[in-house]
Amino acid sequence: MSRLRILLATDGSADAERAVELVASSFDPTDVVTVEVLAVLPRVAGPLGHGADEPPITLMEGEWQRAAQEVVDRTSQRLAEAGHAGVGMVRWGHPAETIVTRAGEVGTSLVALGTRGLSGWEQRRTGSVSAKVARYASVSVLVARSGGPVRRVLLGYDASPDGDAALTQVTTLPWREPIEVTICTTYEVARPVLSGAAPALASDLLAAHNDVSRWACEAAEVVASDAERRLREQGISAVARVARGAAHEQLALVAAEMCADLLVVGSRGLSPTQRFFLGSTSATLLAHPPTSVLVARSGLGMA
Repeated sequence: MSRLRILLATDGSADAERAVELVASSFDPTDVVTVEVLAVLPRVAGPLGHGADEPPITLMEGEWQRAAQEVVDRTSQRLAEAGHAGVGMVRWGHPAETIVTRAGEVGTSLVALGTRGLSGWEQRRTGSVSAKVARYASVSVLVARSGGPVRRVLLGYDASPDGDAALTQVTTLPWREPIEVTICTTYEVARPVLSGAAPALASDLLAAHNDVSRWACEAAEVVASDAERRLREQGISAVARVARGAAHEQLALVAAEMCADLLVVGSRGLSPTQRFFLGSTSATLLAHPPTSVLVARSGLGMA
């Protein structure tokens, strides 16, 4: 089996600690090359004030550096206790940009971080950081909302290239424990506008709408069933289901219903005219995550 390289971004916050626990408890360390722990500190652009008792910026930055290094060391120790080999580092810069850049530098397979992302030193929400990393990173991104381990997985699948990447990663990631996968394929057909239409025309429009809805449902069932077959061929317990409605709404509902540990979606889906657009779906799910979310991209880099 190919081995995984993980970049774990942390600031020591509760959200970041969930990402640490998710990685430590969910992935088999024998199939993980390394976990690099990264803390990112933003530099102060100018004087913070004019008070006589206010410490110089250089002293404050030194304190932040030491605090960040303590977080990195503590996180590395936690991962080592779980059997993961790793290294740690502290960098200065914009959190999202620095994480994305570092992931490209070291041949990362997967970036992991918390849902609210790195707000400890930046004093602001990092939900935006996790969303930006998920949007701009060239590799898959795992945004943790709970500490794991991962056992119940919900796969949002639409037969697009990135949907296939999501399915492949479900089968190839080195899970510590056997997983059970629910594949959910959604479809949505807009109702025709009947206001002002003659009765005969309204009847024809409704009949056409019902036909299109039936065809869309049947197509979604074929897509979901094919994904179920492919997962079962890889020895993974899987069940397919189809839901009607907006993808992000239905995936959130199903994730809550099945108490999913992880929701896996592609970074993009089919074009809007083809019914399913996972680019907006993944962004919406990261803004209001029902559970931990893995945004999958084609070509998961493995060593």
